[in-house]
Amino acid sequence: MNDELLSLLNHELGEVADWEELCPGVYSLNVHPDPDSAYSCGEFYLVLEEAPISQEARALGKPLPGTTALLYPIDPPDESAWTAIMYELCRDGLCHGIHTIEGWSLTDAAMEGMELCPTYFGSFPVPPRTPWGWTLRHRPLDNGVYWMETDQCVEVLAVCHPIWTSEFSDGVTQAGKKLIYNNSYGGEELNYLFFDRKTSCTAIFELLKIRSEWLSTGLIRKAELMNAIWKYAPGYAVAYNAEEQAGLHDGLGHLLQMLGEAREPQGLPEHMIALGSEAGTDFIGFWK
Repeated sequence: MNDELLSLLNHELGEVADWEELCPGVYSLNVHPDPDSAYSCGEFYLVLEEAPISQEARALGKPLPGTTALLYPIDPPDESAWTAIMYELCRDGLCHGIHTIEGWSLTDAAMEGMELCPTYFGSFPVPPRTPWGWTLRHRPLDNGVYWMETDQCVEVLAVCHPIWTSEFSDGVTQAGKKLIYNNSYGGEELNYLFFDRKTSCTAIFELLKIRSEWLSTGLIRKAELMNAIWKYAPGYAVAYNAEEQAGLHDGLGHLLQMLGEAREPQGLPEHMIALGSEAGTDFIGFWK
């Protein structure tokens, strides 16, 4: 990297503490952010004009003023284009028999990208097979979350790897089933966790924590879902309610307590898993 470009980066981003050329024309940057900079993160990919990066990935980059170079902020919540660069670096490395980004395989990069940047990668693919047979039809509940019907007349919830590993409790994860397939590299787990209709109630409940629109749109019926949890997973309901009563789900309360505020974490009755006598257990609002 020449001194002129480095000086410009220091001006636009903050002090560039470290940089590495990952392949010709592609650099990783570690930056001490400048408070006056338009960027608040400390890591970037920098792509120059001569880099072996596709036009599709280039279209997602942010121009570095006064140059033809492109910037890709890494990891801020509202940025995801960096995953396209990571994927193309991994692909280039695989084609040349090298590890361009240590610790990342091409599959890892694609799975990360499908979650964060579907405009480049597309959505997570619908799994064609489940532990209860082949998928005949499906409905997407979210990117990587599918409700499906199989050739054994079983309704199945399928949740992709990045979601279930970050959103599910250990108990819900253990209730799901996985498929094992073999290839030239040996056995690998297919990156989906599967639940039949009964066991899916607790998975749906935990997915709702950041998908409340499922309730407002009628996709999921809350009262029926709670009844289903009491019917098919009563131990989960008892344990969850005990934790709620103890204030263990009060994230804000725990944070304020850590900051020294004299406030005890609290549980709320409206957050409990309630049993309703008038509602049934049909919690899915479609496929009647």
